[in-house]
Amino acid sequence: MEFGIYLNQYGDKRTDFEFEAAFEQAALMEDLGYDIAAVGERHFYEDGFYEPFTFLSALGARTDTLTLTTNILILPVYHPIHLAERITALDHLTNGRTNWGVSLGYRESELVNFGVGMDDRVGRFLESISVAKRLLEGERFDYDGDHIQFDDGFVRPEPVQDPRPRFWGGGNAEVAIKRAAYRCDGFTAAVTEPEQLRDDIELYYDSVEEAGKDPDDAEVTIMVDGFVGETTDEAYDALEPYMLDLHEKYIKWGNPEFDSRPTWDDVEDQIMVGTPAEVAEKVETYRDIGVDNLIFRTQFPGMDQEPALESIRRFGEDVLPEFR
Repeated sequence: MEFGIYLNQYGDKRTDFEFEAAFEQAALMEDLGYDIAAVGERHFYEDGFYEPFTFLSALGARTDTLTLTTNILILPVYHPIHLAERITALDHLTNGRTNWGVSLGYRESELVNFGVGMDDRVGRFLESISVAKRLLEGERFDYDGDHIQFDDGFVRPEPVQDPRPRFWGGGNAEVAIKRAAYRCDGFTAAVTEPEQLRDDIELYYDSVEEAGKDPDDAEVTIMVDGFVGETTDEAYDALEPYMLDLHEKYIKWGNPEFDSRPTWDDVEDQIMVGTPAEVAEKVETYRDIGVDNLIFRTQFPGMDQEPALESIRRFGEDVLPEFR
């Protein structure tokens, strides 16, 4: 099992975002033996959001061991040649330390403002993932698809990773899970409630076999919100109100999980908040149902740096070693 931290990219009027804060967190993560640093993608966010490729480039130049991951990229808004060129450059910058979580996207503004209709996003995703994989594997070819056309397309140099960096497909609908199995190299689950996640993982591996792939080459990734405190109350206090504020924004953006601002009771079964022992118990549950990579999001828009560092340190020192 591998562990990572999702680094905050959100601006917030309460506490400004600073790249140096993320770099400090990444240095601590390498000292503590974390495996993964993850970033995401967001557009048209009032308080500002730093785009992933610039962020990953800066991280790649400042780290030595962390695998750099997107969780997730909104794949349909990218031309696959441009995407493959960026992935190849980052793969060389990091000497092969990249993975790429990709999904359809769900905010209309983040698609239509880039010329992608909501009805076109599945078709563009399928074409883009197919074309990007071929380019990254060194092919040179013409392409005439429904959404993408080019002549004599190729990417050089080829990536460091052989045959190419891995793609994780994101989503929670049955069709999205099957799409991850058929089209991608791994599955990044949107649901972290253990009972539902167990069913989603089972569906994913059944679909991997249906696709004629080796299940041993597949993997499951989740991102779980939470905080590791000295006491349970301290952990919840550190997240109040920041985590639930972000969930409320998701509702405004069209995420269907909740229809009003959630309470702690609403999210209790899908987060990891508490003492190291309490958090370790939840990690054990995820391990036992088949999670390979656990990305921990412990800093939310508006949170100060020091509490985030404390949670990262406690997880790294008191939780992570139990699963090595």
